Amino acid sequence: MPCVVKNLYTNETQIYTCDPRTAVMCAYAQEKGDYNTWDYEKNYAKLLMESNFCYNCGDFGVYKDGRNF
Repeated sequence: MPCVVKNLYTNETQIYTCDPRTAVMCAYAQEKGDYNTWDYEKNYAKLLMESNFCYNCGDFGVYKDGRNF
């Protein structure tokens, strides 16, 4: 199921076809120019913040159930 990640600073959205937790790390890493997807968990999991409904990483946020913002 696709999930929508939103840049909360610019209001832009991106669609990913992975789970929401991975998607928000992907958006953050790719904004930084890092496309080494196999290292995302190791490099960016420590930056991930989790609430009851969302994951956030930097300026990016996604609902845990993948729904649109």
